[in-house]
Amino acid sequence: MEHTNEIMANAVSLTPDMSVLDLGCGYGSTARYLAANFGCAVTGTNISEKELELARSRATQAGLDHLLSFEYGDFHRLAYPDDSYDVVWSQEAFLHAVDKNAVLSECRRVVKPGGSLVFTDILVRRSTPEADREKIYDRVKSPDMWDLQDYRQALFQLELPVTREEDWSRHVGRSYAWVRDRLLENREALAPRIGYDTIDRTVEALSFWVDSANAGNIGWALFVATKPS
Repeated sequence: MEHTNEIMANAVSLTPDMSVLDLGCGYGSTARYLAANFGCAVTGTNISEKELELARSRATQAGLDHLLSFEYGDFHRLAYPDDSYDVVWSQEAFLHAVDKNAVLSECRRVVKPGGSLVFTDILVRRSTPEADREKIYDRVKSPDMWDLQDYRQALFQLELPVTREEDWSRHVGRSYAWVRDRLLENREALAPRIGYDTIDRTVEALSFWVDSANAGNIGWALFVATKPS
């Protein structure tokens, strides 16, 4: 994820005078990275108040709260004026959207003319069998997941020209296998906190994702699109 931050930040040539909107900001680690390394102001949005609370606390601890703000926000209906941000940013969040067209439309609305939308997302290939697709969705509680072609088409229809696209699918199986293996290594230490059943179900679900990725059913991609001036 740290490498992903570097790639995405370089893709949009961040400078201290830029403003960034981070959609689905989680605990705010990416926002802190951007503020610390590029000096830009970042607004992080999320629908989890617990995660937002921790993001604010960590921003203060890092001495970055003068550059960072974290707010409740549904990316289907953003509470920001048109043309508000130089960069709209998101990592592995759009897969949770009920209406991805609405989310991308909102991204276009709030980014400034000449500004960039940069995002990564986990994909489900169009050729994936329906039974496997449903099992993949259940792992992340997603209503729908798109493939590369779906994002390309949506961005084209929104008149957001794609300036960079990278298929990172070859890294998915290895990445999720690493997470699974660390969970197994720490099974005994984690069991008193979350229980063996939760650990074992998670390991099983992660193993299915690894197998699905290696079978070519799960992908990962980067998109950079620019709003016309």
